[in-house]
Amino acid sequence: MIYALEARGFTLTYPGGSNSVFPALDFTVEAGETVALRGESGSGKSSLMLCACGMIPKNVRAEIAGELLLFGRPPCDYSQAELTRTVGMVFQDPETQLFCGTAELETAFSLENLLVPREEMAVRVREALETVGLWAQRGDSPEFLSGGQKQLLALAAALVQKPRLLLLDEALSQLDEFAADSMMTVLWRLQREGQTMLVADHDDVRCAFAHRVIEI
Repeated sequence: MIYALEARGFTLTYPGGSNSVFPALDFTVEAGETVALRGESGSGKSSLMLCACGMIPKNVRAEIAGELLLFGRPPCDYSQAELTRTVGMVFQDPETQLFCGTAELETAFSLENLLVPREEMAVRVREALETVGLWAQRGDSPEFLSGGQKQLLALAAALVQKPRLLLLDEALSQLDEFAADSMMTVLWRLQREGQTMLVADHDDVRCAFAHRVIEI
């Protein structure tokens, strides 16, 4: 069976470090499943996410051992275009992801890089922004959106790629209660629609919506 994500004795050590960031990991994430990755700050959740989306070791130096397979292949074996189509990621701080002039342009950015035809791009951008409830704000600058809206926009920018695996790295941890509820409403809908998700968080309540929880 080919899993969406599979770890086999997987470890990671940064340059100059003497110990692995986390103990050897063995887990699977099946297609259509929501899995929560639970652990305290510094436990290596973000590092694992960066490995899963191919940023480590492609863009960030680190020594890895064991195997981490993304739909049966090491993430580093994918081209950047393949990774963009396969994995979408939402970080803890949306400010690190948003840089375009409007919400619509932000959502379209990755599709432009993939040379998606304009007509298809328009349909997918509208669909992604409507999914997160931001179509009415499509012409607004991300600078003037609330913190919760910025995170929803970061989610739209990931969803527009139609990723086979969606990664969320503490994506709700900086949101107030109202914004977190809005985000969770979207995530519940995605789960019902069969979106495969790996959600890193330290909060038991936020992890509770997952089908399974992996401790790290």
